[in-house]
Formats: sequence, C-alpha cells, structure tokens
Amino acid sequence: MFKKATLAAALAGLALTATPVLAETTTKVRVEINDLDLTTPEGQRTLELRLDTAAREACGYDQRTTGSRLPTATARACYKQAHAKAQDIMATAIARASDDARLGG
Repeated sequence: MFKKATLAAALAGLALTATPVLAETTTKVRVEINDLDLTTPEGQRTLELRLDTAAREACGYDQRTTGSRLPTATARACYKQAHAKAQDIMATAIARASDDARLGG
C-alpha cells in the first residue's frame, strides 16, 4: 500500500508534500508555529521536532508490520521526501521570522 503524505504547515500557506510512486492515500498533518519564536535556537529546535513528528505520522513511519521492527520501504521513502521538504519549510519560516524581527514586524 503506497501513501501520499501532505503536511499542511501553518507557515503562510506553505505545504509539505511527500509523494511516493503510485500513491493511494493522502494524510494531512497540521503543524502549529504561532507559539514559537523562530528567531531563537529553542524555537527552531521545537519547529524541527514538530515537523519531524508530522512527517513520521503522515508517512506511517513508526507503524510496523508483523514480523518486522523496521518501517516499510514505502514509509521510509515517504519520510525521506517529507523530511527533506520539511527542511525547506523550516528554512523559509525561520527566514521570515528573522526578517520580521529585523524589520520590527
């Protein structure tokens, strides 16, 4: 069973999408950032953890099939894609927060 994972991040309309080949289902996970100060290392770490958790949930990365302790190949591929896109979203969010702080917004 292949999955298509979509993480809708509350980052000014940015969305994170992981699409393995022959996607059958779509999963959306909302990532809240309004309570974070992304100009601080602590806020950035918290965002990174939230995005990682969202990617794992959307891709079923922590679900195991009977007889295996490892995630499925599909879940691994989905997570790898979602994690890479999460890094882009995180960089954009941090840049925006830094620009807002610098400009007094």
